[in-house]
Amino acid sequence: MSASAVGRGRRILIVGAGGFGRELLRWARDAWPDHAAAIAGFLSADPWPPAHRDRGLPIVADPAVYEPRPGDAFLLGIGIPRVRRAVAEALEARGAEFLTLVHPTALVAETAVIGAGAVICPLAIVSDGCRLGRFALLNYHTSLGHDAAAEDFAVLSPGAALGGGAVVEADAFLGLNASVGPGRRVGRGSKLAANSCALSDAPADSIVHGVPGRIGPLLP
Repeated sequence: MSASAVGRGRRILIVGAGGFGRELLRWARDAWPDHAAAIAGFLSADPWPPAHRDRGLPIVADPAVYEPRPGDAFLLGIGIPRVRRAVAEALEARGAEFLTLVHPTALVAETAVIGAGAVICPLAIVSDGCRLGRFALLNYHTSLGHDAAAEDFAVLSPGAALGGGAVVEADAFLGLNASVGPGRRVGRGSKLAANSCALSDAPADSIVHGVPGRIGPLLP
């Protein structure tokens, strides 16, 4: 969403006040410096997370009970895919509108398609023809090669990379410095462990670990 849309009388609330939510506060101030004062606080089930105390913004309410008000806009600051989905969809059902954030240091091709509510953090690269689904999260130093895709609510941890044409399906999670080979697919809800490399397709609800990645069932 453009800076002009952010600034039209909006009050911005960050959903989640944990580690990623606190990082997102900085990224939002970087992305929208002229509208930083519009960031009014956090929604969090924890009324006062200890690491949050010096951030100067209040915990406004628990997202499970908050009723969006006219002029509210939201940023999704939760880093666990299925929790991201549950919280965001519950708020959307009550009328919440989520913003899309692209950090100014990220490199995003003009041909890329970015879904509503997505967050692209500092120094990420989204190359030609890439697709990000709704609420996809690309953490810092992540990269998507040409024609790659991260579907709805997929999360890429810092340093994760997709080769050209690779696909990470909805609700999947890539750990630190994990990678997916060109043209390969990681199924819905699957996890790719830190420093692992998926060089073959991984089915839904699986876990991939090691180099080359070994695939196993994702345990509850």
